[in-house]
Amino acid sequence: MNILGFVPARKGSVGIKGKNFINLNGKPLIHYTLEILKTLNKKFKIQTFVSTNDKKIKSFCKKKGLDTSYNRPNKLSRSNSDIVDTVLHGLEWYENSNEIKIDTILLLQPTSPIRNFQEISSAIDIFKKKKYKSLASATPVKEHPNEIVEEISNKKFKFLKKSKRHIFRRQNYKKNFYYVDGNFYLIDTEFLKKKKTFIKENITKIFKLKRKWPVDIDDAEDLIIASALMKKN
Repeated sequence: MNILGFVPARKGSVGIKGKNFINLNGKPLIHYTLEILKTLNKKFKIQTFVSTNDKKIKSFCKKKGLDTSYNRPNKLSRSNSDIVDTVLHGLEWYENSNEIKIDTILLLQPTSPIRNFQEISSAIDIFKKKKYKSLASATPVKEHPNEIVEEISNKKFKFLKKSKRHIFRRQNYKKNFYYVDGNFYLIDTEFLKKKKTFIKENITKIFKLKRKWPVDIDDAEDLIIASALMKKN
């Protein structure tokens, strides 16, 4: 199985300026993603590919011994650019440049700096053994859908999911719900080319992470939480 560790790290960002290179506990944010790929490479021979238009990130990656000859096009570096188009463009360039066929993409976004080697390793083993087409990490949802409301207007609201019974204790809810947290995605390349998506209902499998708090950095508060969790661990 030829796995490409794909790291999308464009220069622009909406919530935090230069987010993918922002300082987190003394290291650029992207550092943590590159380090987990370095560790995974020892077991799976994963090839790391960074898709960026940021000179700082390119320079940082070059110092780590990565090939930085790929230039992410401006049309794929906007806030509304489709991640699927970004991955497919980079994949085609990588395969042509290295004369290699990649059959699996491991998508690791820099905005999820807290990852566990054993979890991703197990996910890759399962993906390979079961011959899955798509797999995504997921975290248990703390708030049950029956407790989430959608604002309509004039202070009116409706429940996201209605319950047929009056339940006042969360422990009494029978169903389990999970949030696709973006920690990692595994995708068969041919499936990605055909479906143009990483997640497909009833096809994508979820890998349940053993944590209660997913970290996906979008704003300053997320940085504070990530920093605290990393220092604790």
